[in-house]
Amino acid sequence: MQDEEIVEGYSTVKKVANKRIEMLKDTLVYSVDNVEQLHYIRGQIKSLEDLLQDLKDLQLKQERLNDGELRGFERST
Repeated sequence: MQDEEIVEGYSTVKKVANKRIEMLKDTLVYSVDNVEQLHYIRGQIKSLEDLLQDLKDLQLKQERLNDGELRGFERST
């Protein structure tokens, strides 16, 4: 998989996750009828936020690896 495809994949997942978080927050504010629903929706939001953080960490790691590979390549030429 090319780096551009990976970045595009990250962007797509981030967009969908952020959209879902906003929908869940709206539901949380306007449609929660009991404590169980409140906890369930809060758990979903937390999970999506954790996913976004994991994606951010992976993207940063990939960028660092790519930078290291490029520096290594420049030295060997």
